[in-house]
Amino acid sequence: MADRSEEIITELTSIGITEHDALVIADCIITRKSCSWVNTDEVNDNLLRDLNNLIKKHDYGITVKVDAVPTRNKYIWDVKVNK
Repeated sequence: MADRSEEIITELTSIGITEHDALVIADCIITRKSCSWVNTDEVNDNLLRDLNNLIKKHDYGITVKVDAVPTRNKYIWDVKVNK
């Protein structure tokens, strides 16, 4: 399972997802558990588009939503496992 996690992390970071975010997303995919977190790593529409294309391509079975908090320069990540 560690190999699969590393493979997912590598693919996520290759499209521009930070390593920290990639670790959490990979954990959600493998454990099939939803998760939310906040950080200051910038997220843009192109990154989200690439992430959603990757999720669809590999049928990871998750939905990722990222909301910006402009007054705090933070982003709220919400990863939900599709039932």
